[in-house]
This record gives sequence, C-alpha cells and structure tokens, in this order.
Amino acid sequence: MNISVGLYGPQAHQIALALIQGFNRHYRLFRNTSRAAKERFEQQDWAGVHQAVRERIRFYEERVNETVERLRQEFDAAQLDDATWQQVKLLYIGLLLNHKQPELAETFFNSVTTKILDRTYFHNDFIFVRPAISTEFIEGEEST
Repeated sequence: MNISVGLYGPQAHQIALALIQGFNRHYRLFRNTSRAAKERFEQQDWAGVHQAVRERIRFYEERVNETVERLRQEFDAAQLDDATWQQVKLLYIGLLLNHKQPELAETFFNSVTTKILDRTYFHNDFIFVRPAISTEFIEGEEST
C-alpha cells in the first residue's frame, strides 16, 4: 500500500517524515551503543555495561523530546486540527511498510503525539492501539 502524498496535505507528510526520522535516529544510536556490548562484557567492563544501559534508556526520552520540539517549532503541532493528525498517522503507516522495526516506530509515534495532543485525543484515530504492520514475516538484518 503506497499512500500518495497528493491525497493528503504536504504538512501532514512533512510531520510524518519528521516522526520517522526521529525514530530512526533513536534506533541508530541505540544499536550503535548495543553493538559494543559484547566487547564490554568480554573485557569485564561492568561500569561500561551499566553506563551503556543508562544511555540506551536515556536515548529514547531524548529522541522523543527532540522530535516533540521539532514538531512544535516547525509545524506548531499543538494547533493542528484533527484531520491533519489523522493524515499524519496514515502517512506514517505508509512509511512503516518496509521498515524493520514498525512496532517500535509506532510506540515512538505514540510517545511523541501524546506529549503534544490533549488527553481527549488518545484514541485510535490519533495513536496506535494495535500494530498496523504485521511483523510476522519481516526479515532481520542479521541473525541473532
């Protein structure tokens, strides 16, 4: 399913792109920190192991806050109407079709939007309640 931007406003498309960029940045930093885990373990660098765990936890909140700020500054996100947020969610789903971590990206979307939207907007039209993309047949980047 390829959602045409022409069916939606360009602003909704730019917001969806900003959201996926925020998630991709988070995941890239998380993976980079995690890659060194084996080396830290083999070197018995327990302080380094604990520091990496703290960093990975902190990364998420930092990337969420960065993305919230970006959406507020570039798009005045808190003032967007319901139709725009619905479009953003649909366009974001389209960006997840070939993504390797769609469920984590959906969670990131929820974390960002719930910091922006009023509590009355926490329903299926504006956040992910169930996975939109099946992860059953996604091929991994490398075997575990």
